[in-house]
Amino acid sequence: MRITALPKEMVMRIGPKVAFAAALTLLLAACGGSDGDSAGGPGASGGDAEPVVDGTFTYAVAADPGNLHPHLTVLAATRAVDAYLYDKLVYFTVEGEALPWLAESWEATPDTVTYTLRDGITCSDGTPLTASVVAANFQFVVDEANVSPLRGVMVPAELTATADDAARTVTITVPTPDPFLLQSTGDVFIACQAGLDDPSLLEEAGIGTGMFELTEVVRDDHYTFQRRDDYAWGPDGRAAADPGTPATVNIRVVANESTAANLLLSGELNAASVVGPDRQRLEESYEQVTLRAIVGELFFNQAAGNPGADDAVRAALAQALDFEELMSVITGGYGARSEALAIIDPVACRYDAVDGNLPEQDTEAAATALDEAGWTAGSDGVRAKDGAPLQLELIYNSTRGDTTAAAAELIASTWTDLGVAATTRGLPPTEYNEVVFGTGAWGAALLPVNLRLPSQIVPFLSGPAPADGGVNLASIDNPAYTAAVAEAMTLPGQEGCATWQEAEEALFAEYDVLPFADETIPTFLDGATVEPGGDGPIPATIRLTAS
Repeated sequence: MRITALPKEMVMRIGPKVAFAAALTLLLAACGGSDGDSAGGPGASGGDAEPVVDGTFTYAVAADPGNLHPHLTVLAATRAVDAYLYDKLVYFTVEGEALPWLAESWEATPDTVTYTLRDGITCSDGTPLTASVVAANFQFVVDEANVSPLRGVMVPAELTATADDAARTVTITVPTPDPFLLQSTGDVFIACQAGLDDPSLLEEAGIGTGMFELTEVVRDDHYTFQRRDDYAWGPDGRAAADPGTPATVNIRVVANESTAANLLLSGELNAASVVGPDRQRLEESYEQVTLRAIVGELFFNQAAGNPGADDAVRAALAQALDFEELMSVITGGYGARSEALAIIDPVACRYDAVDGNLPEQDTEAAATALDEAGWTAGSDGVRAKDGAPLQLELIYNSTRGDTTAAAAELIASTWTDLGVAATTRGLPPTEYNEVVFGTGAWGAALLPVNLRLPSQIVPFLSGPAPADGGVNLASIDNPAYTAAVAEAMTLPGQEGCATWQEAEEALFAEYDVLPFADETIPTFLDGATVEPGGDGPIPATIRLTAS
């Protein structure tokens, strides 16, 4: 395998707070639920189309994935690449159905899940995948010394994993009930023993059970994979011998969406995600699989000394906004209002906790509420209370594009009209995360949180704040939310969905978090069919079809 020079900073392990923050702002997958058949574009709609034998599948990602270690990242671009190298224990369809993958069967309760592995699974280095190796993956994740961003977010922090190699079983146990233990542990990439023994081996390559091996890396340009012809343990029985399975996969790093659209139109790509204006050129000609993700979500910093710590201020600032207009602006007209806090497919709980729980715009009522709370306007129009001006800075992720910047400016302008000294600041992800989880120097934030389980978001909305070593990003203290979460955690799986909805509604009632816009993110396909997953096209399901 040929690898070009790798910048040192790209292989350094990230600190715990930045790692957790990455789970919030950057865990966006390439595709999710389907808009119909998951088939390619012009002349390649799947169905009766002839499969292409030993062809090449070419896919565009918007950023270089950096460190490829599957347990040390939650970045979307990285997980999209890792999906070609590593398998998971369970295949969760976009409808949430659990099907066999590395595990042929399982037994789950709220505090224990036991997986029985398929027989005959091998790693890319030729070693067998044993139950002990699978258990070692979970032991690596929960070991605090490894600073895995999956710990406490993607999987329970205090789990224990044991193995019986003779029986091919792995048993995972947690000290307190977890209603989604199967969903969280079954969705983890499984690396092989050599990479766990020496994590540096996984930073620039991969040692896994996936259908493909990484054969060439040119950073910021492309990643090339070759098919493992012995692969026969794919999700729900997929195998390398299936007609149309590509012999080669080429992932190209294409930062510019217009360029990606042009490459798709010229036949140089089989798949690309395009969310900006260029999507209009593709929608009529290409099939697509889509992800619905939150893009508009507003938090107020409730740490002591911030305006957001005042309940009346949060209520007034929320009431001043037109959330329908903001939804249209931040999505460029391609969005929909938010419905819940955990919406990444496969969704565990489907409900609408937002409808009727965000305030209707009423600027006069908002102004009156601030007056009554003692925030009165001075000669300069800026409100103050006890000599302290009502001022705050709204931060946002500058890589989210012009629509997010426009939404931030619209929010600030509305608040300025209300008598708030409001400013905006766009920050790149690393600096953004440091401000939220490090310095705490922010007043409000457009911060879309995208996770698939309602239990995964709990540490970010309750418990210790960053200043106290936690990840409660806005220093929220909502007893009703905490109580509902405690009850929901005792109810297995979907039995607790109604209680999770109550928990979210408690947050909205106190204006602790305001999700107002979801965006449909399409991945357009040409000459290929795929099954969508949370990390992009599931590689073992990619099939090439003749045009």
